[in-house]
Amino acid sequence: MASEERQGPGGRPKNNNMSQITACGEENNQVGVREGAESKVQGEAMKENRLPSNQLRSADGGVPWVCPDGTFVKLVLEAGKGVDKPKEGSMCQVFIEAQPGGPLSYPSHSWAEVELGAGDAEWDGAVDRCLETMLAGERAELRLTGGGIIIIQLASFTPAKDSWEMSASEKWNLVIRNKEHGGELYRAGDIGAAARRYAKALRLLVAAAPPPDYDQIKAELHANLAACQLRLRQPANAACNCTKTLALQPANTKALFRRGLAYDAMNDLEGAAQDLKGVLRVEPGNRAARRELERVMERIKVRDAKLARAMQKMFG
Repeated sequence: MASEERQGPGGRPKNNNMSQITACGEENNQVGVREGAESKVQGEAMKENRLPSNQLRSADGGVPWVCPDGTFVKLVLEAGKGVDKPKEGSMCQVFIEAQPGGPLSYPSHSWAEVELGAGDAEWDGAVDRCLETMLAGERAELRLTGGGIIIIQLASFTPAKDSWEMSASEKWNLVIRNKEHGGELYRAGDIGAAARRYAKALRLLVAAAPPPDYDQIKAELHANLAACQLRLRQPANAACNCTKTLALQPANTKALFRRGLAYDAMNDLEGAAQDLKGVLRVEPGNRAARRELERVMERIKVRDAKLARAMQKMFG
């Protein structure tokens, strides 16, 4: 990235250079005892979302912070001031630097106002999670575990409510808004973003006071998230979410069908056949379920034939 001078909101020039990438891992140890001891130290540090003390230091004197979901490591380049930090819904004045072509929808390489939590791209989520840890005036570097670096400067932000400060109706409206937005993203083909919206709605649902249709909405969110996870090739996660839907609605054919597909992808053919038969018991005319069941039963037949031949060779 080319070096250039830019003015922050307060008029102070800032350098635009991206920090040089350096390895965060420990050097290879020469003896096993030392390796074991340092591994133990590293493990204890990671439990508290920080890197071991022998790593790079942030500008505030602390060690880099590891995001709990493992998506990035945060290094403070310039410390901020105050004690308050942005929250979901805060309007943040930021200057974001990121490599061109990355999955980021927030404006970059210029001062901009972004709403924390409003972005749908993959890197937007990392920016959001970083902003939630920043103070006004702070500048930080995100080293993404999937590759790439993002630098964020936070000039100021508006206050927003924590979930416990919201009324029951405010929480519920936020759940529904994320659910509906997830549906729009799914229909538009942005499956990853849809999955993140459904997951966010489920997290918010935990803090929402249960309205009369709480179980219905929760079941739909788990089923919708499972549909995304199937397309993202995460069959184990999809099966788990379908099971959560079925715990609330045992006859939900969408969840049964999707779990059948997930089991099939995981080579649990008997489980897949059982769920697909369950769909047909409720909806005998479901052609998709019948087609998938026929395919699964053929796979079972081929598998059993191979097993029989292997047994004959072993004992023949």
